[in-house]
Amino acid sequence: MSHQPFPHANDEEEPPKLEPIISAMKCEQTGHIMEAILLYEESIYKLNQMSEAEPNKKHLCGKYIKVYETRAKQLREQVKSHLQSSRVLDHISIERDSRGKSYQRLFGAYLDDNVKEAHINEPHLTDQNHIRNLLNFLEVLVKNCRYLKYIRLTTRPDPVMPKNQQIILEQIRSDLATGNIQLHYQMDDTLHDRKIVLSSGVVIKIGRGLHYFEASDNSHTLGLCDFDFRKCQATEVDIWKCRAFAKKPKDPGEPQNDVDEASAEAEPNGYSSD
Repeated sequence: MSHQPFPHANDEEEPPKLEPIISAMKCEQTGHIMEAILLYEESIYKLNQMSEAEPNKKHLCGKYIKVYETRAKQLREQVKSHLQSSRVLDHISIERDSRGKSYQRLFGAYLDDNVKEAHINEPHLTDQNHIRNLLNFLEVLVKNCRYLKYIRLTTRPDPVMPKNQQIILEQIRSDLATGNIQLHYQMDDTLHDRKIVLSSGVVIKIGRGLHYFEASDNSHTLGLCDFDFRKCQATEVDIWKCRAFAKKPKDPGEPQNDVDEASAEAEPNGYSSD
């Protein structure tokens, strides 16, 4: 399928060829609204850079910037309206030193085939325990959500070893790509909010984020692989439900407007055992 930017440009005005623009429109057409918003925002940033670097394209870039700003705003309003209609599904109080509170046990019931994308806001991903928690959550997420195709991770940059942090995230990104799951990560120095937003409309807010387990440097203890054995720190968890942000996966047997893309969307990710 050909993805063309939607402004009607003159024949002499060839639209800027930026990968985020193509990806944003593809995400929107396939129902990945949250990812589309961020990709439109990335496109706007790159178009501004192009406009400064190539003054002869300033007018053309400006036209597309306005269009993508308008579309991103429309999608943000759509997401906002969904969130305003949310209701509380569950409230969980985790007591200090308690066990049996793994990601699977707490959140497994909300991770299913309706989840096509996940946005994770976790400010702290700097030490080994942080990365271990992230990896375990990703394992649970991917294992339960067969049609998961996009993950957006937002965190703070490591002030001490930023290059090491980037190397680790790139390794995770590359590994997920082998299972046909795209991970996009971004840094935000001001990030404080800890939450997980699923395209099915489930929003998970944890007081301590992913890091409600007691840190341990001892690798010879129960809980290394099965997080139900791990002791917890005290925190509160709220789980909300609003209207879904993405379309439900279509059955491969249903009529499709675009066979190639629709079939790809209906296929489980590469980690699915089915």
